[in-house]
Amino acid sequence: MNQTVNTVCGVAMFGLAIGTTGCTSLPTSDVHATAPQIEAELMAVDRAYEAYNLAHGYEAASLKFVDFEKGFMIEAGEGFLTGQAAIMAERQLDMVPSPVHWQPEGAMGAASGDLGITWGSFVVDGDPDTTGDYVTVWRKVNGEWKIVTDTAVDDPDPAD
Repeated sequence: MNQTVNTVCGVAMFGLAIGTTGCTSLPTSDVHATAPQIEAELMAVDRAYEAYNLAHGYEAASLKFVDFEKGFMIEAGEGFLTGQAAIMAERQLDMVPSPVHWQPEGAMGAASGDLGITWGSFVVDGDPDTTGDYVTVWRKVNGEWKIVTDTAVDDPDPAD
């Protein structure tokens, strides 16, 4: 009888341990992502954002890729902008094809696989063109990379 109780307790403890381990484990895709894999994901999503922007306009791309729950923008003279209405008020460029285009040049991601940055150069077509560099901060929301914030610095005017 004592042997049976010990066996039942042992099986129950083993089942509890396995069940608890299953509940606390992270998805394997996040646990085993390497830095190069995370960086490749970030470069791919930045390129996808730019391609969507060219095809559908900057406003539509912003609606698709910006994380309005946690996102914010920093605008000169306006400070931090939060929420969809305030952010989109600054992104009312819906020309197709978009005059805004960029080229990601690098990426870096957190080991957790849910936060990262991309950076590169941009051009806004005009007379004259505006050029500069940007940094975009991304976070993974329900398996998709979304923009938390991005900021850009224009190159100096050639006349300066």
